[in-house]
Amino acid sequence: FATLDPTTRKVKLPGYKTHPEVLLTDTVGFIQKLPTQLVAAFRATLEEVREADVLVHVVDSSNPMWAKQEAAVIKVLQEIGCGDKPIVRVLNKIDLLGHESSEQLKVEVAKTGLSVAVSSLTGDGMQDFVHFVEEALVKMLVPIELEIPYDKGDELNMIHEVGNVELVDYRATGTYVLARVPTAIANRLSKYSVTELLDEYDNNAISNSDTAAVSSTGEEDINWERIARGRHEA
Repeated sequence: FATLDPTTRKVKLPGYKTHPEVLLTDTVGFIQKLPTQLVAAFRATLEEVREADVLVHVVDSSNPMWAKQEAAVIKVLQEIGCGDKPIVRVLNKIDLLGHESSEQLKVEVAKTGLSVAVSSLTGDGMQDFVHFVEEALVKMLVPIELEIPYDKGDELNMIHEVGNVELVDYRATGTYVLARVPTAIANRLSKYSVTELLDEYDNNAISNSDTAAVSSTGEEDINWERIARGRHEA
């Protein structure tokens, strides 16, 4: 292991469906027959899993037993009460499968929702991975349409910090905002609700507007393919 402790970094997603900055936590993973000296680190991993908004489950697709290993992880997630969390399923190391097998795997995972086949060595599939992370995150947000009084600037700042702002209009009576935010924030701000544009647009159209273990939080966009290659060339 590179580290026995979960490590967290802030990354900037390239799309526009969610707040672009998220916290990405890398854990030590799930291990069968865990050595005693690693028990504490694994407990820390479980705590990160409980706190995460979206889980990214990385599976070694080159291992003949990968399906069994995946099932074991899902069982543990259910046992610790995390079975209902959104999971982006990542089948890694397709570069070791050969062209025909890797293409077949891509077709198979494409039928299963938030799943993607990738190679962290070559960067193949990483753009699709980012797309699926954004899809998982956007499902946690709900549309809001508000007119916020000018003396409630902190409320507007909060929307910018945790949500995706689509439109801001400064009016005589307050700041008009069309955005997507977590449900708890939407409930808190419901007293400022107005209905102008949301009555004209279907919610599905808003959630599908043009274009990420993860928690919402600028910095430069990340080139995922470059990172993948650089990490293996270092």
